[in-house]
Formats: sequence, structure tokens, C-alpha cells
Amino acid sequence: MNWFNTNAAHNLINVLILLLTGLVGFDWTLFGIDAALALKITGVLTLLKILMNVVRDGVAGLVRRQPAVEGI
Repeated sequence: MNWFNTNAAHNLINVLILLLTGLVGFDWTLFGIDAALALKITGVLTLLKILMNVVRDGVAGLVRRQPAVEGI
């Protein structure tokens, strides 16, 4: 898959975090998990994103100025 890279992974994780946190106020028993577990999953996904950044860009990359997006 040429289109799947760390940026695509970040975007996918962002969508998962958005869905989980957006639905945390609802009854999660329908999905077989409780709200506390949903928040734990969200925390793990967020940690995964941070670790992905550190592996890709190093610790300094967490605060490095990002280049401007071109083509918009």
C-alpha cells in the first residue's frame, strides 16, 4: 500500500480517537465495553501517536517547527 504511511496512520488514529471520545457519553454496553475501557483505548491510541512521532522524528521532532503545507 503506497498510500499508507505515518501520516495516514496519524489520520486514522485521529478518527478513532474522535469516534471513541465522541461516543463516550453513550451506553457502551451495546458494543460490549464500558466507558472506562473506551477511555483507556483512547489513551493508548494517543500514546501510540506520540511514540510514532518520536520514532519518526526523534524527541526534538515533537517541538520542531513543521514545514508549510504546499499545494492548497
